[in-house]
Amino acid sequence: MKGNRAIFTAIVILVVLIAGWWLFRRDRGHPVDLLTQYAQAQKDGQPFAVEEVTLGGETKRAIAAPPNGRVHFHVRVPNDGWLKVSLGLKPEAWEKDGNGVYFFVGISDGRAYEDLFTQTVNPFKNRSERRWIPVMVDLSSYAAQNVEIIFNTRESGPKEAPDARNDLPVWGAPEIVSR
Repeated sequence: MKGNRAIFTAIVILVVLIAGWWLFRRDRGHPVDLLTQYAQAQKDGQPFAVEEVTLGGETKRAIAAPPNGRVHFHVRVPNDGWLKVSLGLKPEAWEKDGNGVYFFVGISDGRAYEDLFTQTVNPFKNRSERRWIPVMVDLSSYAAQNVEIIFNTRESGPKEAPDARNDLPVWGAPEIVSR
């Protein structure tokens, strides 16, 4: 009897250990680095470039975009996917007059378009925006779907007069991660 109980206990412990490992150590998925897909992305507007950009002492690989530009990425959203990107304007724009840049990202599954977030960045007016501004957006409602993620910049926010002076927008280290 004692031998059977010991074997049963050992099996239960082994099952618990395997289940714990699977729950806590399993692969959460690899990030989808959108910069590796930059060459294939559709770009509307000129000029675009991938550059090393330093804002507030932090350097990131980034997409330098025109003030009225759009970049389309075709991706498959992983389970528990989140869009992770940083926004900013190049330092050359910080001390020069202008009304900032309106950043917005949307997603399309081929049937419908949804805005994911919008934000105006104006480091000339707001000194606190002289850095990378991190953004995280939940994409889990699109898990396991092929979608188009669209990064947009506009020379002015929706309620502002057009003003492209000193607009040097950058999208820092865009990727889709699993949380």
